Amino acid sequence: MDIQLFRTFLSVAKLSNITKAAEQLNFTQPAITAQIRMLEEHYGITLFERMGKKLYITEAGRELTIHAEKLLTDFYNINTAMQNFSHFNAPIKLGASTTAASYFLSPALLEFQNRGITGSVNVDICPNLPITIKGLLDNVFDIAIVHDKISSNQIIQFSLSHEKLVWVVNHDLFDMNNNYQGISHYPFINFRPGCVFRTMFEEKIRKKDVHSIIEYSDAEAIKRAVLDGVGASILPYVLVEPFLANGTLIELTNAPQLTFVMSVALHKNKVLTPAMKALLLIFAEHGNMQSDLIDYIGTKS
Repeated sequence: MDIQLFRTFLSVAKLSNITKAAEQLNFTQPAITAQIRMLEEHYGITLFERMGKKLYITEAGRELTIHAEKLLTDFYNINTAMQNFSHFNAPIKLGASTTAASYFLSPALLEFQNRGITGSVNVDICPNLPITIKGLLDNVFDIAIVHDKISSNQIIQFSLSHEKLVWVVNHDLFDMNNNYQGISHYPFINFRPGCVFRTMFEEKIRKKDVHSIIEYSDAEAIKRAVLDGVGASILPYVLVEPFLANGTLIELTNAPQLTFVMSVALHKNKVLTPAMKALLLIFAEHGNMQSDLIDYIGTKS
């Protein structure tokens, strides 16, 4: 039975007037009368009696008001509860590498907040690419920010930013080694095997040119170790830019110059909510590369 019938009934019961109820509910007077009649015929009762120009609710009508009010309250509560799980109200689930979370995400998420976009974002830090890919394929993540090339016909990827990698060492350690610019002269703090940064530089230099003493899977941990003077390493320029500017770290220039691309990835069948589209657009705006992402967003109705 249509829930509107009970709304109409309660309005008539409260106002004791069909004409006023019609005005309040934006129905015609015959429509209100027809809805009340449908309820009466369904239950086989009389809800209202007319005495001259006045409308009086019956005993059955008074009983129905108790249940109708509870019904509408429950209906409202169900609606509210289900909206919390609604596809278009659910938080955006975002997977990101440590590097992305450290510098790329914060400005974009601040812009997302400043624009007053309805919705929230849950960020998970992914220690490696396989976890990120699995998260996208299993719908654990709606969107991922990565700096690796993903090879999967189920995932689409859009370039955002072209970034520089730099070889860096603590200033004091640099002085202790007579300002030597070659990376082979320093203990090397490496990324774990499988990390895109390690793969990139191993393709450019000989293994004997680096003497790994520690390996991390996390760029922030490597940055901290370099700042503490443990050794030299290769890191995204944006992570160490302030320390290069104030002289805490020194860039080693006698080494291959390398770059990487930050990109956004999502499942090709992902349904984009308005909040997701807004966030993706902000990502595109914050990137420094020409991207097909904006065109892609425009194709998703």
